[in-house]
Amino acid sequence: LFFTDLGLSNTFLREGAKDGADLEQILSSYIKIRMILLIFISIIGYIAIHYMYADKNLIYMMINVMFFMLIGLTWQNIGIAYFQLTERMKYIALIKVVSASVVIIITCFCIFGELPVYVTARLYAFGYMIGGLFSIYIMRRKTKMNMKVVIHKALFWQLTPFIISGFLIMSTPQLAPILLNYTLPLSMVGVFAVAYRMPAALYQVPGVIAGAFFPVLFKHYNQNNIEEHTKLNLLQIKSMAIVGICMTIGLYHLAPYFISIFFHEEWSNAVEPLQILSFLIVLQSLNIAIADGLTTSGCQNKRTVVQCVALVIGGVMLYSFSSLGGVIGAAYAMVLFEIVALVGYIAVSVVKKKIVFQIVIPYTLYFGVTFIGVQYILHTYHLIALVLNILIVVAAIFLYDYELKKLLLSFIRKIRKKDYITKQGI
Repeated sequence: LFFTDLGLSNTFLREGAKDGADLEQILSSYIKIRMILLIFISIIGYIAIHYMYADKNLIYMMINVMFFMLIGLTWQNIGIAYFQLTERMKYIALIKVVSASVVIIITCFCIFGELPVYVTARLYAFGYMIGGLFSIYIMRRKTKMNMKVVIHKALFWQLTPFIISGFLIMSTPQLAPILLNYTLPLSMVGVFAVAYRMPAALYQVPGVIAGAFFPVLFKHYNQNNIEEHTKLNLLQIKSMAIVGICMTIGLYHLAPYFISIFFHEEWSNAVEPLQILSFLIVLQSLNIAIADGLTTSGCQNKRTVVQCVALVIGGVMLYSFSSLGGVIGAAYAMVLFEIVALVGYIAVSVVKKKIVFQIVIPYTLYFGVTFIGVQYILHTYHLIALVLNILIVVAAIFLYDYELKKLLLSFIRKIRKKDYITKQGI
């Protein structure tokens, strides 16, 4: 899917957020380029599958799966990018829910119907195709598209850093499995994979927050509202930090239960690595929020450089730490990798002092002191520790952060007013 995008979604959001932008031309150009890339990648995939496999049934199945999934996910991605730009998040949720529901229904039908694996694979991929068709249908109802327009060349401006950045983001999750094969037995690599899977999946939640802020940050910067851009980015960092802290605390305390429920007792040695890796959620939340501030202020080059440096240092640490400390060492290396990236993003940010003194230091103190204290007293009572930890940290942050507290109170007042109007039938 990455090769059908190559960073174009970011440049589409950037160009579409500019004052006086011809959204119809930009959207049509974006779709045309994505379709060209889709055709090109499909041809390469078709050739590669025929070159690598000899079984005709397997080739036919893989081609069907590749085409249906590529087309479906590309169309979904186009719709999501458009509604992200126009700040209509309910349609993004609708596209994702419909697509996921169709795939789940098809999968259940195939399992209970005991259909052959070749048929199941094709129907599974076709579910994504239906999601893509639904995305295009919704988008056509909400906007105009003209495929005859000349391609908007500004979409290619500074595209290279986005391509490199996207490739690095795609490569990072593969770093650990590749390097650990050289330092650990296969069984231990499996333990790490089990532990790493949950934080990687749970990060999608704060990632939704980042998606909501992204186009608005572009708009403020394109309109030269630097102060508003800074305020909004700081709010994004705070919001994602709080969500990340809550999810980290939750995963840390519930790790034993998650492992026993989803992977059974034979994987109990993955509990400690999972608890260490749970800190990835809060660190990644901070990193993405700060990095989005760089991207939306014309500093994508700086973001890409930090990613490159962090990936190299992270690779060295992962190899060294796993050689010395096994799976636990590898888990600590991944956390340190995110800390290196965090330091790098802060170092190249123009608002580094505000980020450090208004967010990183106070939030880390509240989180660290509360976490250590609660863990010391209630380390055997996971559920009580979870609730108490979250309540104390969130309360402390809101008491400290006046701006965030004011925003929350304003939001509560709006909700109450809306409820009152609804009850009165106004």
